[in-house]
Amino acid sequence: DNFFGFPTNFTWDNFSRLLADGIGGYYWNSVVITVLSLLAVMIFIPMAAYSIARNMSKRKAFTIMYTLLILGIFVPFQVIMIPITVMMSKLGLANTFGLILLYLTYAIPQTLFLYVGYIKISIPESLDEAAEIDGAGKVTRFFHITLPQISPIIFFNLINQTIQALQNFTSAQVITEGGPLKSTYVLGLKLYKEGFSY
Repeated sequence: DNFFGFPTNFTWDNFSRLLADGIGGYYWNSVVITVLSLLAVMIFIPMAAYSIARNMSKRKAFTIMYTLLILGIFVPFQVIMIPITVMMSKLGLANTFGLILLYLTYAIPQTLFLYVGYIKISIPESLDEAAEIDGAGKVTRFFHITLPQISPIIFFNLINQTIQALQNFTSAQVITEGGPLKSTYVLGLKLYKEGFSY
């Protein structure tokens, strides 16, 4: 009867019911989607950003490619939600794999923009030129000179993309069509909250 009092009986029945209902599937999907998305973003985007940053002033094609890639920052998901949903359904990608691809598609412009800006401002080209004189190839220059120096922006992107992947609700709801076998924990918690609110 006391609203501010402690519960009279402590029970674990609600937790066992959640596990029996399959809420663990939501969390497992969240982990898989987040880890795979982050691996792709953290491995491939720094290499692409290094190549673009070092060649933008030399070749116009790199500038055009960079401009086209970062234009994705200005397109919110709500604008292209219906066409993307229809297209991914027709391609059979209304599942976990499709959600990973969608996260990658939206992560590329933002992370590429940050990486390229950081490399151009913080790492002088004279370091690459000195390493090239010493006989270092492009791969060696990237892994031994550039990569250690861009670790701050790597960790920033790692944290930023993890938060975005774990908290994304709209794309998870639209692309995966719900259900514990496909969707993420954000949608699962929303469904349980709505279900037990009345």
